[in-house]
Amino acid sequence: MEKIFQIEPSLDENEKKEILEVMDSGWYTESSKTREFEKKFAEYTGSKYAVAVTSGTTALYMGLKSLGIGKGDEVIVPDLTFVASPNSIEMTGAKPIFVDINQKDLNLDISKIENLVTKKTKAIMPVDFNGRGIEITKIREIAKKNNLFLVEDACHAIGSQYKNKHAGTMSDVAAFSFSIPKIITTGQGGMIITNKKEIYEKCIALKDFGREFGAKKNMLKAFDHNTIGYNFKFTEFQAAVGLAQLRKLSKRVKHKKSMFKKYEELLRNIKEIEFIETDLKKETPWMIDIMVKKNRNKLIKYLEKKLIQTRIYYPPIHRLRPYQKNDKKFPITSNVSDKGLWLPSSSSLNDSQLRFVCSEIKKFFN
Repeated sequence: MEKIFQIEPSLDENEKKEILEVMDSGWYTESSKTREFEKKFAEYTGSKYAVAVTSGTTALYMGLKSLGIGKGDEVIVPDLTFVASPNSIEMTGAKPIFVDINQKDLNLDISKIENLVTKKTKAIMPVDFNGRGIEITKIREIAKKNNLFLVEDACHAIGSQYKNKHAGTMSDVAAFSFSIPKIITTGQGGMIITNKKEIYEKCIALKDFGREFGAKKNMLKAFDHNTIGYNFKFTEFQAAVGLAQLRKLSKRVKHKKSMFKKYEELLRNIKEIEFIETDLKKETPWMIDIMVKKNRNKLIKYLEKKLIQTRIYYPPIHRLRPYQKNDKKFPITSNVSDKGLWLPSSSSLNDSQLRFVCSEIKKFFN
């Protein structure tokens, strides 16, 4: 059997056709296809506005900047996340304040948020870890009580809902990622969503050198820069791929949920493995994750010999060299990170491959 990758992108003739249209058009920087991609993504999530940018990290950074967060401010963020979350906070000049997670869904522990709020705290950055919906209504209550913004890292959560609303739509601003491992990809790229017009217009200016919203339509104002901005614009090539990927999204959401269910059915009797509670009616797992109670690293090496690739969870942020100055204890994050494992989860993974993976896992533990 050929190697089974932990995650790999899936593109075909549909993406090629869209890209050729861009090549034939002669216009490659963001234009009509980007606007169409933004519009369709906003429609899919049920948000009023969407802004395509260069990456999920950029989307988080711009979300924070659009709210005026910067030097001297603090932003509360879970200790279990990809390093892009705290890095985006550092990029603004603000300081990330880490909070432990809860064991149930691996999202931030809501009960510990208020103990971390100071006069410097300006926002909370909840992370929908592996697509599991955060109890955002409770976090919103805390945010409102303490006059804080919500900047949601929904990079794992395309296709996930909370109380019949798509992930990210109940925060002030949210960020999504289209990097190679995500359920839909544009190679690199990200999307900001918001329901607030002022945030949308600030993000448009931030990603286009500080030009005011709509300035380029007036040639006399095309080089007016009323604020400091950057070049975080999308390309028509990325938008072309994104549009083709969006058309496949509903099918992929179903496939991800089906994979999770099959893995759970086939591995449920292995006492060394635990699945995280996931409501497949509402939540779309980005990857299929398990907790390996013992011998995780030995299992990884065994599966590698069988040409099965897996991926460990992110290390706790407080263990990473740039953030080791934070000496607080995060027992749940540390325990989960040491035991967590992502199994093969590609959108193209077929039933025979999935069963082979499970059979080898069973052989290892038996």
